[in-house]
Amino acid sequence: MNTQVSGLIVVGELVCDGCSRVMRHPERYGYICEEGKHQLRLCENCCRARGYLKKRTSKREEVDTFLDFQD
Repeated sequence: MNTQVSGLIVVGELVCDGCSRVMRHPERYGYICEEGKHQLRLCENCCRARGYLKKRTSKREEVDTFLDFQD
């Protein structure tokens, strides 16, 4: 199954499809598209719990990223 994950910024208000928390600007959220399923809009906490948001070290600082890098 093909999964596409995009990291976006909330404009206005948006409800997380995972925990039903209201997200407000300028929070980040993940927009997840899987073949044959409904699209999901997940807050950072739900993305992290499901493995879509990962911590990476870049130039001596830790950053959270939705990008999938090969270690």
